[in-house]
Amino acid sequence: MSESELFKARRTAKSDPALGRQALFSEEIIQRLAAELPPEVRATLHFTRATMPAHWLEAVLQNGESYRRRDKSVAMDFQSLSPAMTTEFAWAIERQVQLGMNIDAEATTKLAQQIAFVAAGQRHGGLASLLDLSCDEWIHAIRKIRIRRGDPLAPNQLNRLRSSLGRFLDILVHAYHQGDWWELNVWNPVLDTRIPLRPHEPRRHNLVYFSHLTTPWLREAAKWWLARQLEREVFVWTTVHTRQHNLVWFQRYLDRVGCDGPHLTDDERQLSQWVQDFRQWLGRQKCAQGPTKGQPLGPTHRRAAMTAPEGVYRFLFEERQSAVADLKEPRWLQLGPQHAALFRFGDKPSGAKPPPPDIILSDAVISTIAQNSELFALPKDEGGFGEEQLVRILGLLIRTGRRINEVIMLDFDPLVAIPFPDPDGHVARLRYQQTKIITADNTILVDQEVVDLIRQQQDYASAFMAGRGRSGVQPKYLFLGRKHNRNGDRNFPESTVHLKFAEFAKRIDLRDEQGKRIRISRTHIFRHTRATTLLNAGVPLHVAMRYMGHKTPTMFLHYAQTLSTVAEHEFLRYKKVTADGRDYQRDAAEMFEALALDRRTDRVLPNGYCTLPPRQACDKGNACLSCTKFVTDASFTEALLRQRDETRDLVQRRQTTHQATRDQHIREQLVSQLTTLIEDTDKLSDFRRGELRGKIADKPGLNRYLRTTPAGKLRIDTAKIKTEENLDGKYLLRCSDPDLSAEDIALGYKQLLEVERGWRDMKQIIDLRPVYHRLEERIRAHVVLCWLSLLLIRIIETTADATWTTVRRELDRLHLGTFTGPTGLFRQVTALTKPQRDLLAKLNIPTPKQIIALDPAPR
Repeated sequence: MSESELFKARRTAKSDPALGRQALFSEEIIQRLAAELPPEVRATLHFTRATMPAHWLEAVLQNGESYRRRDKSVAMDFQSLSPAMTTEFAWAIERQVQLGMNIDAEATTKLAQQIAFVAAGQRHGGLASLLDLSCDEWIHAIRKIRIRRGDPLAPNQLNRLRSSLGRFLDILVHAYHQGDWWELNVWNPVLDTRIPLRPHEPRRHNLVYFSHLTTPWLREAAKWWLARQLEREVFVWTTVHTRQHNLVWFQRYLDRVGCDGPHLTDDERQLSQWVQDFRQWLGRQKCAQGPTKGQPLGPTHRRAAMTAPEGVYRFLFEERQSAVADLKEPRWLQLGPQHAALFRFGDKPSGAKPPPPDIILSDAVISTIAQNSELFALPKDEGGFGEEQLVRILGLLIRTGRRINEVIMLDFDPLVAIPFPDPDGHVARLRYQQTKIITADNTILVDQEVVDLIRQQQDYASAFMAGRGRSGVQPKYLFLGRKHNRNGDRNFPESTVHLKFAEFAKRIDLRDEQGKRIRISRTHIFRHTRATTLLNAGVPLHVAMRYMGHKTPTMFLHYAQTLSTVAEHEFLRYKKVTADGRDYQRDAAEMFEALALDRRTDRVLPNGYCTLPPRQACDKGNACLSCTKFVTDASFTEALLRQRDETRDLVQRRQTTHQATRDQHIREQLVSQLTTLIEDTDKLSDFRRGELRGKIADKPGLNRYLRTTPAGKLRIDTAKIKTEENLDGKYLLRCSDPDLSAEDIALGYKQLLEVERGWRDMKQIIDLRPVYHRLEERIRAHVVLCWLSLLLIRIIETTADATWTTVRRELDRLHLGTFTGPTGLFRQVTALTKPQRDLLAKLNIPTPKQIIALDPAPR
């Protein structure tokens, strides 16, 4: 195989073509594969319906009902093969069964016979493994030997053998490969279990091909970069698939102009010009396929084509020592800091452009789609698509606004019960897979219509599994792919959804009110529509944002087009207050215009708004509740109450933890001190030991952990220590009345504290004592006045919800100033602070006038 053929961009190969040129066969590995086979497989070389393992029989095509009616044989015979090849055949079949693939018993048996014929010939007599020849070489040898025997195979028979053999070889090369998985030029996560994937990966059946990167150092560097980022969970499989595809533009430019190696240019001063030439060349390229074929590359594609090589070089520069060791390419050491940032600020086009205005579906269009959706379920011979799953996929897209991957990758049972009836008609929560943005909650509220769709699809999925001989087996996903899915672990393919939706829109001639065709094959159009519907229905921004699974308002408003009148109406509905509870004095309509909330979404916070002028930047981080620019209103009540409760819980937890740590520390000190005191006391006389016991008894802290044995020995009471460990951080109240509840005991104890505080206030604050009167009636009057003062203090504390110390401290700051001058005299009260105004309002005390007296000087 030539070098050009080896690295030719073949999108049909399921394994690395280069592996066919290596001696992969290993006795150690073949023994391991044999040990992995089930015992019933290792015991025979000829499998019939009676001797074949049950899980194999379920996967054999000829065991299907239609084949059984025609008396098709399910037998597979490997007796003519060598022991190693027999093991390879058996292990490859076992692996296909595990992956949920179907087994063509007739083609497998015929393939084994033809392989045996070739292996018995003179030219290929020394073959030990299926991997000793490539698929093309095997088929060529089979065709030649059949021609020599005068019994040539028909083209369709050769194609059938090629298909079965190709699958066997693809499975075996990954089993025999002993190097790092990233060294392969074709990454196949289905066959290569070494590739790290998430539990639910949208494109796990998509292969990554590096054959289009024909420059060796670039190809190896790209594989190493993507593998490391995938292993470190920086990238996911979808990101890897996209990044390697975007590198094709960089490869094409290298093919056109060449370079001096991984460092691109020997002269560091020429690197910037080389990169700028690449950027300008990229701007002149045109799309080669798709709806924009022949048009210049858009800003999104150009940005992606520049980001991919920049990511490679930044990573290789930071880890160039490891790259040299793993890639055996010392020229990577020539990278300098200039390679870590290939493009200057502003070189790359801006991010994704806003969606076009026609991306929102009107109610009339939605109705047209719903009315014609039965086409998906109609059989093909009646003019339909013959795929009823698409009806329910479409329904969930419209009703929930989820991403297409979130719909087709739903669990078989994605519904979560809600513990209380919902006034808005929601009956359950729908759990979906977070494949793009990870948020705290992966469920949304759904109504009965969505629940009915889920139940219907569950019935379909159960019938699907029963039709493949797996009755009672619960599939992994709700929407199932039809091919090679005996295990139910392949979700409905996204590509099929896009193709069928495009054909559906074309058949029903789907157009908007202006007669323009609508492309619902871009399924994100349903997500845009749902987001816009939520906003225009008056749903608060932070609530709609959480429903759509977005982390920031900016991301959410990229999808939603809010009517300006609706946005302004929602903003003006509630009175605005500042962080310290004062009414916001600025006009709300003026504030709405100044904030430009439709464009400055960074001013929309989860619990309010930021009134910082658009031209100013925030330097306070996330400390919004202590910022004078923060305002909020009643629409954020839920978020504010939750934030308050979380803060209270955090304070309570921290206080409990601190107290528990303090109790543990004090106990350890006491136990350590007690251990020192009683150490070696067993040697003392009973009198001396009793004397020490009496001294310890006078110290309650030590005495509580001391235990005396029946023999009079002093010991540490470990049971007491263990009991008190359970009470660390807790305050224990004991009561002699067994009829009182825990709440009554706690309340009584708190009232006791209040009584003690009352006496303390009488003595220290109100100065009940000493009494400077001698007559009884004056002493009584003094006591009554003190009691009345205490009563007033308690009334003020209860009304103002603050302690008397706080109230007095705030009101003591209120002063009356007397100002005199040539023009006269006036008395003015100091300006009231916010706490002072609040106290006066709660106590129903009129606010004092600012000017108390004004006496002009006589003329």
